[in-house]
Amino acid sequence: MIDTARIAAFAHAARLDDAPQEVVGFTGRLLLDTLGVLLGGLRYPEVKAFGDGLRAAEPAGPRDLPFGRLVTLGTAATWLDADSGGSFHPQGHRLPPVPTAHPAPHSLPVLLHAAAGGVDDRRLLEIFLIANELGMRFGAGTTLRPGLHPHGIHGPIASAVATALLHDLSPAATATAVELAGSVPLAATLAVPMHGGTVRNLWTGLGAYYGAAAAGRAADGAAGSATLLAQLLDGLVTTDLSTSELIGGLGERWRLADSYLKPYACARWIHPALDAFRLAVAGVPDRAALAAIEVDTFAFAASLSATEVTSDLHARFSVPVSLATFALDGELNAAGFLPDRLARSRVGELAALVRMREEPAFTAALPRERPTTVTVRWQDGSAETASVRNARGNPSDPLTADEVAAKFRRNAHDVLTPATADGVVAALLDTGSGHTLHAVAAEVLGRFCP
Repeated sequence: MIDTARIAAFAHAARLDDAPQEVVGFTGRLLLDTLGVLLGGLRYPEVKAFGDGLRAAEPAGPRDLPFGRLVTLGTAATWLDADSGGSFHPQGHRLPPVPTAHPAPHSLPVLLHAAAGGVDDRRLLEIFLIANELGMRFGAGTTLRPGLHPHGIHGPIASAVATALLHDLSPAATATAVELAGSVPLAATLAVPMHGGTVRNLWTGLGAYYGAAAAGRAADGAAGSATLLAQLLDGLVTTDLSTSELIGGLGERWRLADSYLKPYACARWIHPALDAFRLAVAGVPDRAALAAIEVDTFAFAASLSATEVTSDLHARFSVPVSLATFALDGELNAAGFLPDRLARSRVGELAALVRMREEPAFTAALPRERPTTVTVRWQDGSAETASVRNARGNPSDPLTADEVAAKFRRNAHDVLTPATADGVVAALLDTGSGHTLHAVAAEVLGRFCP
């Protein structure tokens, strides 16, 4: 049985001031990073068209539960595949490797909606910490069934908790909201994004809405079932349910701090190759054109070998295309796979130079490590090789606050005014103050989404 009453009691009792300063600081960076990724997703034509379609279909006027807004924002929040997640799962050696959870992009749409209503930055940061701590624990405390994708499974619980706290639900109603939100898992498949299906991003948008709707239903007196939730999470959709992981050390051990922050806008399994390539070419003087890029990596990354892609998401699940774009631009952020950038002929030419090989010893190193070696060969006959044992952005090798701020500004380009971008960076890296998220909401809501 899952003790949802204990989970709800923690949610209502937890305070930002009670968390260790390093956890609060990381939460501010995580919120800033997730926000930048969401804003970057809003730059894509497909997301704009999707939001316009929902706007046209949705009734006018204020709503406590705006379907079009939450779904559009949630979809945008994972469009870049640059959102955070749990850095480690005990079953991560399995192929495909098991991820933990991505609660932050599910809860942020709810918080942006609340920011538009005047909730201040500090309270939003506090709720972001609480909701995503619980979402992350549900991810770390279960194992996805083989072939499933985590979006829309654990995240709705974070969205429900955030909504419950924003609307001052009772602890009992919050416990019910957790039960209801966790009882509608999307249970979609990993194969969809691997082959370019951008509907993967909609799963987050629906998860954000389903979680918020669960809190609304709980407020209206609907009944939940901890028994059903346990059956779903310990056999049907996920397995290996650990109640000690869900509630053990709540308020003392912060699972959220185990999250990674992605430096690149592509699948996490590709990041070691990008890091190794960056090291291989660092400090290399100008040389003749590239002749080959050889990648020795673990099995799952080696399988992401497409050189011709059908969508920007397909590109984000392609080592050759991601490497080619990174080689051309020196970075991989929101702009990298916009339609005109992805269509560059040079991207295809460089992607064709990439050679992928599985190294069995690297596969055996999962889940603790994701080793990768990249050898870069130039047409003048010279070569450089570099290796990494893990990708940057993990808790053991975190992005600095300056790196997170720079990533945010690159992703939010053309969405926020410079003054608003500077304000939210300063506020969130200083543990939240003022109403800078209200300013963000004022520039985004209605313009980029319903």
